[in-house]
Amino acid sequence: MRFFEFSQNNSGGSFRTDKNVCHRLFIEADSLDSAVSKAEELGCYWDGVHNGLDCPCCGDRWSVPWWKEEGYAYPYDYSSEDSLVFDTVEEHAQHLANDFGWTTPDARIFYANGDIKEIFAQKEKDNE
Repeated sequence: MRFFEFSQNNSGGSFRTDKNVCHRLFIEADSLDSAVSKAEELGCYWDGVHNGLDCPCCGDRWSVPWWKEEGYAYPYDYSSEDSLVFDTVEEHAQHLANDFGWTTPDARIFYANGDIKEIFAQKEKDNE
């Protein structure tokens, strides 16, 4: 099993969040096709501009993860230049939430066993 990432574009200048979707979804599945089916069940859709759902100048809200269609296996080497390796999907999602933090929660992880984990951005504390 691998994790497939679906990241939401803020088409029209806003993100959609509800009980299923937020800025970034990680879905555990045995194939991209299975992950896409789960994403669709959660409310993701494709070709939003073509279907009149999304802003034509901003682009589609959702897209199938063509950039990492084989999914993520952990540990995952995020950046060989910075020696940034994530041992778990939770670490990976937390890093991205801290960098972006555009929705609340910023990420949701959907495990194959039905469990769901929400990831919230953690702001660094100022040195006192």
